[in-house]
Amino acid sequence: MIDIKKLRYFVAVAEEQHFSRAAERLGISQPPLSEHIRALEQELGCALFCRTTRSVSLTDDGISLLPHARRILADLDQCAEVIRDARLRNMNTLRLGILHAHAYTFLPRLLAQWANTRKDVRIKLVEHATQNQIAVLTTENVDLAFVREPVHDQNVVVTRLFSEPYWIAIPEGWTTHAGDQISVTELHNQPMIGFPSHHASGSTRALFRDLFIKHRIKTSDFLQITTMHTALALVAAGQGFCPVPKSQRRLSMYGVKYLPLMQTSPQLSVGIASKQHAMDPFVQSFVDFCVLYFKQDDW
Repeated sequence: MIDIKKLRYFVAVAEEQHFSRAAERLGISQPPLSEHIRALEQELGCALFCRTTRSVSLTDDGISLLPHARRILADLDQCAEVIRDARLRNMNTLRLGILHAHAYTFLPRLLAQWANTRKDVRIKLVEHATQNQIAVLTTENVDLAFVREPVHDQNVVVTRLFSEPYWIAIPEGWTTHAGDQISVTELHNQPMIGFPSHHASGSTRALFRDLFIKHRIKTSDFLQITTMHTALALVAAGQGFCPVPKSQRRLSMYGVKYLPLMQTSPQLSVGIASKQHAMDPFVQSFVDFCVLYFKQDDW
């Protein structure tokens, strides 16, 4: 009977076409790899590789064996997946739509605490942009989605979780009068970086329009970016300032600092949304957990 290990070694050498690279890929030294390949050739009674001092190539017999070896190894891997899937069928799967920024602000701690209370839970995350937050509930197979409010859709039910003020992300080299705060007047004639939303009224530009009009602030330019990482990279490059939710300050990025506004800042509200129908008790329990979680002062 052919040793499975020898088949794995054979496939590695065949794909790398080099014994040293194959040995490195397999995490072994070259001499035992060569010995296993020679032993396999002896068992099969044929040469599988043409060897020269500079290259390794498959013989006709090697070419014939390769697809069969790959199929055998794939079938063995499938056995582990079958067992794993059988175990997962006995678990509850929570399918969540999440906004990109949530993945590196509140979400990791929230999910960690939830998972500690429910050891029978498997969590599936589906990332979506703000402008696609309603579509993810209708086109993706998710149970719930974290969304920015307001949501104008009669087929969607939203439970508000929290509201937070916007802070301002600025380049590290910028100085402000107060040092640990920034006045809206210091944003005059500076370029602004912002984000679109699922609704025109929810875009960064729209949210800050009234504040800027009140204080007679005009930005020198406006760049609309779809992801927070891209926006903050531009901030670090000195390309402008970017309003960000307060919880965003947890994301440390080179060349960027976060400051609260001295004036009353626009607020961002986040909710958890579901389609308009009765929720499964398991899904409802997660919504209830989130509501209690965000009532904590230190979330």
